Amino acid sequence: MDHTLTAGSSLGPAIRKAAILASLAVASTWAREVTDQTGRHVSVPDNPQRIVSIAPSITESLYALGLGGRLVGDTNYCDYPPEARSKPHVGALQNPSMEAIVALKPDLVLGTQEGNGRQTVDQLDRLGIPLYGVTAHTVDGTLRSLEDLGRVLGWRQPTDKLVESLRVRVGAVENRVKGMNRPNVLFVVWYRPLITAGKSTFISDVIREAGGVSISDDLAGEWPRMSLEEVLKRNPDIILFPRTDTFAPALEDFQKLPGWGKLPAVQNRRMYLVSETIMRPCPRLVDALEEVANLLHPAPKAP
Repeated sequence: MDHTLTAGSSLGPAIRKAAILASLAVASTWAREVTDQTGRHVSVPDNPQRIVSIAPSITESLYALGLGGRLVGDTNYCDYPPEARSKPHVGALQNPSMEAIVALKPDLVLGTQEGNGRQTVDQLDRLGIPLYGVTAHTVDGTLRSLEDLGRVLGWRQPTDKLVESLRVRVGAVENRVKGMNRPNVLFVVWYRPLITAGKSTFISDVIREAGGVSISDDLAGEWPRMSLEEVLKRNPDIILFPRTDTFAPALEDFQKLPGWGKLPAVQNRRMYLVSETIMRPCPRLVDALEEVANLLHPAPKAP
């Protein structure tokens, strides 16, 4: 929601009419003026029951909190848990359909600063549909974001219980890797062109918390590009790749790709796939933390 987009896109008469009816219903339940995680002031229902999520990480979080029953719609990319796929979809993250959102009569829409555009914020404001923004750039920030979401949704006790269990797991990882040598790590978001994770991303924080050093921590931007020549200079000990349907090459193929075969980590086969849990700031990010810690610091083999 920090994207700068041109304001003033028109809304059709049918959408405006439906939105008026929907906003009247929402207005009758408004009880609190709050500041969301992006710093916006939002009027939200005291106990929202019809929620639309316009980010996969939020959809996952709602289900993890036991609030999937309140979710009346989500995006085309909300695929976890499997039940999320059966919800009515409102389109993509950057440009969801206002018609689809209005038709679902939500009393609250949840979006993210990183995934949703300014135009979506402005359109929902004009329609009178409250949008609460969520953001997280670290593992701890993800847990604090969950706590805040629990308070906003009137679901504090179950949320605090979940977050407490996640913090215990994070603490166990921190204790296990404390004092160990920290390998240099390259995380490959995409390989052609080579896109990696910047210092302010939750992916880089996972690497730090797991006992590694991201070689891209000094680069500007959240998702900077790197040349293979620069990667060779920085000489990562380990290269991590996301395990997703869109990541095409098999790990052994990188030895044949131009330039990649020069990297010692490729020659030594110190390349590993990490589950897609590392790509979303939601409760499963702790799964990714444990997985990466095991890759960077494997337990000694029994004699």
